[in-house]
Amino acid sequence: MRFSREVSQRLRRLFRIDGIAKAPSVDQSLSVEARNCRPTRSFEDFFAHLKQLGVVPEICIDVGAANGTVSIYQAFPKAKHFVFEPLPDFQDALRETLKPYDAKITDCALTNEPGESTLLRHADLFGSSIMHNREVDDERVVGIRTSTLDIELAEVDLADKMTLLKTDCQGSDLLVLSGGEETLKHCDIVLVEASLFRFWGEHQADFYDIMEFMNAAGFALYDILDGLYRPLDSALGQLDLAFVKKQGPLRRAHYW
Repeated sequence: MRFSREVSQRLRRLFRIDGIAKAPSVDQSLSVEARNCRPTRSFEDFFAHLKQLGVVPEICIDVGAANGTVSIYQAFPKAKHFVFEPLPDFQDALRETLKPYDAKITDCALTNEPGESTLLRHADLFGSSIMHNREVDDERVVGIRTSTLDIELAEVDLADKMTLLKTDCQGSDLLVLSGGEETLKHCDIVLVEASLFRFWGEHQADFYDIMEFMNAAGFALYDILDGLYRPLDSALGQLDLAFVKKQGPLRRAHYW
Protein backbone atom coordinates (compact mmCIF):
# COMPACT_ATOMS: atom_id res chain seq x y z
CA MET A 1 0.00 0.00 0.00
CA ARG A 2 2.82 2.41 0.85
CA PHE A 3 4.47 1.62 -2.49
CA SER A 4 1.17 2.29 -4.29
CA ARG A 5 0.81 5.62 -2.51
CA GLU A 6 4.37 6.59 -3.40
CA VAL A 7 3.85 5.69 -7.05
CA SER A 8 0.57 7.60 -7.07
CA GLN A 9 2.24 10.64 -5.55
CA ARG A 10 5.05 10.53 -8.11
CA LEU A 11 2.59 10.24 -10.98
CA ARG A 12 0.60 13.16 -9.64
CA ARG A 13 3.75 15.25 -9.46
CA LEU A 14 4.74 14.12 -12.96
CA PHE A 15 1.41 15.19 -14.42
CA ARG A 16 1.27 18.29 -12.19
CA ILE A 17 -2.07 17.54 -10.60
CA ASP A 18 -1.08 17.84 -6.92
CA GLY A 19 -3.60 19.84 -4.99
CA ILE A 20 -6.51 19.16 -7.35
CA ALA A 21 -9.24 17.76 -5.13
CA LYS A 22 -11.69 17.20 -7.95
CA ALA A 23 -12.07 18.02 -11.63
CA PRO A 24 -13.79 21.32 -12.41
CA SER A 25 -17.42 21.18 -13.46
CA VAL A 26 -18.30 21.53 -17.12
CA ASP A 27 -19.20 25.22 -16.79
CA GLN A 28 -16.15 26.06 -14.68
CA SER A 29 -13.33 27.60 -16.73
CA LEU A 30 -9.74 26.55 -16.16
CA SER A 31 -7.04 28.93 -15.07
CA VAL A 32 -4.50 30.13 -17.62
CA GLU A 33 -1.87 28.05 -15.82
CA ALA A 34 -3.98 24.90 -16.11
CA ARG A 35 -4.73 25.45 -19.79
CA ASN A 36 -1.07 25.97 -20.60
CA CYS A 37 0.23 23.14 -18.41
CA ARG A 38 2.38 20.61 -20.27
CA PRO A 39 2.72 17.17 -18.68
CA THR A 40 5.78 16.18 -20.68
CA ARG A 41 8.88 17.63 -22.35
CA SER A 42 8.69 19.73 -25.46
CA PHE A 43 9.61 19.05 -29.07
CA GLU A 44 12.64 21.28 -28.63
CA ASP A 45 13.83 19.25 -25.65
CA PHE A 46 13.31 16.00 -27.53
CA PHE A 47 15.26 17.18 -30.56
CA ALA A 48 18.09 18.37 -28.32
CA HIS A 49 18.10 14.89 -26.77
CA LEU A 50 18.36 13.26 -30.21
CA LYS A 51 21.27 15.48 -31.21
CA GLN A 52 23.09 14.68 -27.97
CA LEU A 53 22.89 11.04 -29.03
CA GLY A 54 24.21 11.87 -32.49
CA VAL A 55 20.82 11.29 -34.14
CA VAL A 56 20.40 13.99 -36.80
CA PRO A 57 17.75 13.39 -39.48
CA GLU A 58 18.69 14.07 -43.07
CA ILE A 59 15.05 14.08 -44.19
CA CYS A 60 12.15 15.55 -42.20
CA ILE A 61 8.54 14.99 -43.25
CA ASP A 62 6.08 17.44 -41.72
CA VAL A 63 2.44 16.44 -42.23
CA GLY A 64 -0.13 18.96 -41.07
CA ALA A 65 2.36 21.79 -40.85
CA ALA A 66 -0.10 24.70 -40.41
CA ASN A 67 2.13 27.81 -40.57
CA GLY A 68 5.24 25.74 -39.93
CA THR A 69 6.67 23.38 -37.32
CA VAL A 70 9.57 25.68 -36.53
CA SER A 71 11.02 23.42 -33.82
CA ILE A 72 11.81 20.78 -36.47
CA TYR A 73 13.27 23.19 -39.00
CA GLN A 74 15.46 24.95 -36.46
CA ALA A 75 16.66 21.71 -34.86
CA PHE A 76 17.64 20.18 -38.21
CA PRO A 77 18.39 23.10 -40.55
CA LYS A 78 20.50 21.03 -42.96
CA ALA A 79 17.81 18.42 -43.54
CA LYS A 80 15.62 18.23 -46.63
CA HIS A 81 12.11 19.12 -45.46
CA PHE A 82 8.96 17.75 -47.11
CA VAL A 83 6.03 19.77 -45.80
CA PHE A 84 2.32 19.10 -46.29
CA GLU A 85 -0.53 21.49 -45.46
CA PRO A 86 -3.93 21.65 -47.19
CA LEU A 87 -5.36 24.88 -45.76
CA PRO A 88 -4.80 27.90 -48.07
CA ASP A 89 -4.82 30.27 -45.09
CA PHE A 90 -1.44 28.95 -43.96
CA GLN A 91 0.39 28.87 -47.27
CA ASP A 92 1.94 32.36 -47.30
CA ALA A 93 3.22 32.13 -43.73
CA LEU A 94 4.49 28.61 -44.40
CA ARG A 95 6.48 29.70 -47.44
CA GLU A 96 7.97 32.58 -45.48
CA THR A 97 8.91 30.32 -42.56
CA LEU A 98 10.63 27.82 -44.84
CA LYS A 99 12.63 30.32 -46.91
CA PRO A 100 15.92 29.62 -45.05
CA TYR A 101 15.59 25.85 -45.51
CA ASP A 102 15.79 23.25 -48.24
CA ALA A 103 12.08 22.53 -48.34
CA LYS A 104 9.27 21.41 -50.61
CA ILE A 105 5.71 22.44 -49.71
CA THR A 106 2.75 20.44 -51.00
CA ASP A 107 -0.74 21.87 -50.53
CA CYS A 108 -2.78 18.73 -49.97
CA ALA A 109 -4.07 16.63 -47.10
CA LEU A 110 -2.36 13.28 -46.66
CA THR A 111 -4.68 10.39 -45.91
CA ASN A 112 -5.04 6.71 -46.89
CA GLU A 113 -6.10 7.30 -50.51
CA PRO A 114 -5.72 9.97 -53.20
CA GLY A 115 -8.62 12.02 -54.46
CA GLU A 116 -10.73 14.81 -53.04
CA SER A 117 -12.22 15.45 -49.62
CA THR A 118 -13.56 18.25 -47.46
CA LEU A 119 -11.99 20.01 -44.52
CA LEU A 120 -13.76 21.86 -41.72
CA ARG A 121 -12.09 25.26 -41.51
CA HIS A 122 -12.04 25.81 -37.76
CA ALA A 123 -12.34 29.33 -36.34
CA ASP A 124 -8.78 29.21 -34.98
CA LEU A 125 -7.54 27.47 -38.19
CA PHE A 126 -5.22 25.16 -36.22
CA GLY A 127 -8.18 22.96 -35.27
CA SER A 128 -9.24 22.41 -38.89
CA SER A 129 -9.78 18.77 -39.80
CA ILE A 130 -11.01 16.36 -42.44
CA MET A 131 -12.59 14.26 -39.66
CA HIS A 132 -15.69 16.47 -39.37
CA ASN A 133 -19.29 15.32 -39.81
CA ARG A 134 -20.59 18.62 -41.17
CA GLU A 135 -22.76 18.94 -44.26
CA VAL A 136 -20.99 20.13 -47.38
CA ASP A 137 -23.20 23.23 -47.50
CA ASP A 138 -21.73 24.40 -44.19
CA GLU A 139 -19.84 27.58 -45.06
CA ARG A 140 -16.88 26.40 -42.96
CA VAL A 141 -16.37 23.27 -45.10
CA VAL A 142 -13.87 23.64 -47.94
CA GLY A 143 -12.85 21.23 -50.68
CA ILE A 144 -9.27 19.93 -50.70
CA ARG A 145 -7.06 17.53 -52.62
CA THR A 146 -5.92 14.37 -50.85
CA SER A 147 -2.95 12.12 -51.48
CA THR A 148 -0.84 9.60 -49.59
CA LEU A 149 2.65 9.61 -48.14
CA ASP A 150 3.68 6.76 -50.40
CA ILE A 151 2.48 8.55 -53.53
CA GLU A 152 3.99 11.92 -52.65
CA LEU A 153 7.37 10.49 -51.66
CA ALA A 154 7.57 7.74 -54.28
CA GLU A 155 10.37 9.53 -56.13
CA VAL A 156 12.32 10.47 -52.99
CA ASP A 157 15.27 8.25 -52.12
CA LEU A 158 14.85 7.50 -48.42
CA ALA A 159 17.18 4.49 -48.35
CA ASP A 160 20.03 4.78 -45.84
CA LYS A 161 18.98 8.29 -44.82
CA MET A 162 18.05 9.16 -41.25
CA THR A 163 14.37 10.13 -41.61
CA LEU A 164 11.93 11.80 -39.23
CA LEU A 165 8.17 11.87 -39.83
CA LYS A 166 5.79 14.09 -37.86
CA THR A 167 1.99 14.12 -38.18
CA ASP A 168 -0.36 16.63 -36.56
CA CYS A 169 -3.65 16.18 -38.36
CA GLN A 170 -6.47 16.74 -35.89
CA GLY A 171 -7.69 13.16 -35.65
CA SER A 172 -6.69 11.84 -39.09
CA ASP A 173 -3.14 10.83 -38.16
CA LEU A 174 -3.78 7.09 -38.47
CA LEU A 175 -5.07 7.65 -42.02
CA VAL A 176 -1.77 9.37 -42.82
CA LEU A 177 0.19 6.43 -41.44
CA SER A 178 -2.01 3.91 -43.26
CA GLY A 179 -1.26 5.65 -46.54
CA GLY A 180 2.47 5.57 -45.89
CA GLU A 181 3.34 1.98 -45.05
CA GLU A 182 6.21 1.90 -47.55
CA THR A 183 7.49 5.26 -46.34
CA LEU A 184 7.36 4.08 -42.72
CA LYS A 185 9.82 1.30 -43.55
CA HIS A 186 12.45 4.01 -44.06
CA CYS A 187 11.52 6.20 -41.09
CA ASP A 188 13.67 6.13 -37.98
CA ILE A 189 11.64 8.50 -35.79
CA VAL A 190 7.89 9.05 -36.06
CA LEU A 191 6.04 11.72 -34.08
CA VAL A 192 2.26 11.24 -34.03
CA GLU A 193 -0.42 13.34 -32.40
CA ALA A 194 -2.80 11.04 -30.52
CA SER A 195 -6.05 11.74 -28.70
CA LEU A 196 -7.20 10.00 -25.55
CA PHE A 197 -10.81 10.70 -26.52
CA ARG A 198 -12.55 10.41 -29.88
CA PHE A 199 -13.19 14.14 -30.19
CA TRP A 200 -14.35 13.95 -33.81
CA GLY A 201 -16.55 10.87 -33.33
CA GLU A 202 -16.25 7.10 -33.33
CA HIS A 203 -14.58 7.14 -36.76
CA GLN A 204 -11.52 8.86 -35.26
CA ALA A 205 -8.58 6.70 -34.20
CA ASP A 206 -7.44 7.19 -30.62
CA PHE A 207 -4.24 6.55 -28.65
CA TYR A 208 -4.77 2.78 -28.54
CA ASP A 209 -5.43 2.46 -32.29
CA ILE A 210 -2.22 4.33 -33.07
CA MET A 211 -0.20 2.27 -30.59
CA GLU A 212 -1.53 -0.94 -32.15
CA PHE A 213 -0.75 0.20 -35.70
CA MET A 214 2.76 1.37 -34.90
CA ASN A 215 3.56 -1.78 -32.95
CA ALA A 216 2.51 -3.89 -35.96
CA ALA A 217 4.63 -1.64 -38.20
CA GLY A 218 7.75 -2.44 -36.16
CA PHE A 219 7.92 0.64 -33.95
CA ALA A 220 8.15 1.04 -30.19
CA LEU A 221 7.08 4.02 -28.12
CA TYR A 222 10.22 5.94 -27.15
CA ASP A 223 8.94 9.17 -25.62
CA ILE A 224 5.85 11.27 -24.97
CA LEU A 225 5.92 14.94 -25.93
CA ASP A 226 3.87 17.98 -25.05
CA GLY A 227 0.26 17.20 -24.20
CA LEU A 228 -2.92 19.17 -23.67
CA TYR A 229 -5.59 18.98 -20.99
CA ARG A 230 -9.10 19.39 -22.33
CA PRO A 231 -11.03 22.42 -20.99
CA LEU A 232 -14.12 20.32 -20.19
CA ASP A 233 -12.71 18.67 -17.05
CA SER A 234 -8.90 19.09 -17.20
CA ALA A 235 -8.47 15.46 -18.32
CA LEU A 236 -5.45 14.79 -20.51
CA GLY A 237 -6.79 15.06 -24.04
CA GLN A 238 -3.89 14.87 -26.49
CA LEU A 239 -0.27 13.79 -26.58
CA ASP A 240 2.45 13.61 -29.20
CA LEU A 241 3.93 10.13 -29.30
CA ALA A 242 7.55 9.59 -30.36
CA PHE A 243 8.17 6.18 -31.93
CA VAL A 244 11.44 4.57 -33.02
CA LYS A 245 12.25 1.31 -34.78
CA LYS A 246 12.12 -1.64 -32.40
CA GLN A 247 15.48 -2.84 -33.65
CA GLY A 248 16.93 0.61 -34.25
CA PRO A 249 19.94 2.28 -32.65
CA LEU A 250 17.86 4.16 -30.08
CA ARG A 251 16.75 0.82 -28.59
CA ARG A 252 20.08 -0.95 -28.78
CA ALA A 253 20.48 -1.06 -24.99
CA HIS A 254 17.83 -2.64 -22.79
CA TYR A 255 19.29 -2.06 -19.36
CA TRP A 256 18.50 0.70 -16.88
